[in-house]
Amino acid sequence: MYNIRLLRQLRWFGGHHRLMASQHKRPQLLGSVPSDQLEQLKSNYFARRQELSGDEWQSVRHSLIEGYKHINDHNVDAVILGVCSGPQQLSLAKNYVDYLRSTGAGPNAATLGRLLRVYNTAYHTRPLSEAEQREILQICDSLQAAHETLDATSCEQVIHGLVATTEHWQRALPLLEMMKVTSTPSVSAYSALAEKAFGQSDQAEEAWRLLEEMTLARKQPRCEVYLALLNRLAQEPAATSSLRVELERLLQFLERHNILVSQKVAQRLLQLGQQLPQQLRVTASRLGPLGKCQECRQHLQPVAISDEEFRQLSECFLEKVLIRGDVFQKSTPEEMLRFKQYVEKTAPYDCVIDGLNVAYSTGAKKAPQQLAKLLATVVRHFKERHKRVLVLGREHMRKWSKSAMHYVQNNASLFLTNNLSHDDPFLLYATIRSGQETDFFSRDLMRTHAFLLGAELKPIFRRWQQEHQFSLVTQTQTGKIIVKEPIRHRLSVHQAEGGSWHVPYCDVYTPNPTDSFDVPEHWLCLILNT
Repeated sequence: MYNIRLLRQLRWFGGHHRLMASQHKRPQLLGSVPSDQLEQLKSNYFARRQELSGDEWQSVRHSLIEGYKHINDHNVDAVILGVCSGPQQLSLAKNYVDYLRSTGAGPNAATLGRLLRVYNTAYHTRPLSEAEQREILQICDSLQAAHETLDATSCEQVIHGLVATTEHWQRALPLLEMMKVTSTPSVSAYSALAEKAFGQSDQAEEAWRLLEEMTLARKQPRCEVYLALLNRLAQEPAATSSLRVELERLLQFLERHNILVSQKVAQRLLQLGQQLPQQLRVTASRLGPLGKCQECRQHLQPVAISDEEFRQLSECFLEKVLIRGDVFQKSTPEEMLRFKQYVEKTAPYDCVIDGLNVAYSTGAKKAPQQLAKLLATVVRHFKERHKRVLVLGREHMRKWSKSAMHYVQNNASLFLTNNLSHDDPFLLYATIRSGQETDFFSRDLMRTHAFLLGAELKPIFRRWQQEHQFSLVTQTQTGKIIVKEPIRHRLSVHQAEGGSWHVPYCDVYTPNPTDSFDVPEHWLCLILNT
């Protein structure tokens, strides 16, 4: 009988899970049945069912609570709806909620929120019926009526429910503001609303507003947002000029925020080019030496910033990054003054080296003698190229190998800060103060400093950083160092001098892309016909 087989399966999983838990001696996360077991439960039992009897549901609940220490009366409903979350399992999820209502206890807000997610999953595979949309509205109304202000999680669940409706999705926009009371709205909430807005021909401005807002909050839009825009452009009998305007706006947005789209978005752009060959030509390409596109034979733009951009960066850097109100980046006003006076006397430099960052780049647990020797090797690398070098370090480095540190002092300017200071702001200040041609040597990606400069200066800083940052790749057994030199051409979406756009892309979407300056392997060459 079905429920007997299910009980046996669940009990075996429960016993196995308790054994693993006792071996690792650590608590399991709330509501987390191992994914492979969940998938097996889905495929073996729930995937083929549209509904279960009350007795069967009771057996499932009892077995989960008895079989897993981290599942209890309070979270078992959410676990079950997590199992029944596929687009083909909406009927089964609704059946479980109906079972809960039949018991007299009724589903709680978290359970109803999970059910809204299942509706949303189904909506992404097929249009929901009017009856299903009414059910969504009833759930949303009940949740909002019960609480004057919803918590961030409930807001997000209601947003996902409302965007699955045809006419009521804009009710979700105020919920985004409600989320801001207690937290920053999630990538999921922002993306769901922007995706919906792009799907409506008269709501594009709302979508762009949401995209700008979420990127300023350091949230990476999901692929579905861009796909919604491209799908709408493919469906509309748009004039060439309007298609060009929309696509250029998308490309400029990706360029401005240094966003790397996924292969899924790149594939949709290729399809759009095949569908509209008179307006758009899109081809896959690779870069040759020195950033030359193998398709259009154009060189990518140099990454260098203009003199005016560098002037703006230089003027804002001290106020916005180096000195922030009362903190002085964990340094002191006295030390800052001493450093500025030192730079005024000894600048300009050709390269500024973060000494501690360099020394620790092949391992922080090495003996001080090895750390000092590596630093001296990096100084020698630039000295042999006739570069004027400044090395920044900490006071405790005075205790390192005397011979290696003696070489550093004789072949570079050396400034040692207090042991509690942060080196990065000093490094960047000395580099920027020395002028547009000065480079720096560090593995640090400087994310915080880029963010502090604000939305307008951040992309300028990132381009300047890419052009001027050297870093250590490794040191060989013979003591030779391999240095990563800056990439001199643009690595983000941009338009080349000949008019063609170049769009780098990665394999899959990630909400937290790296800020490294590695050359993307995959590119699109895109030409908008006039």
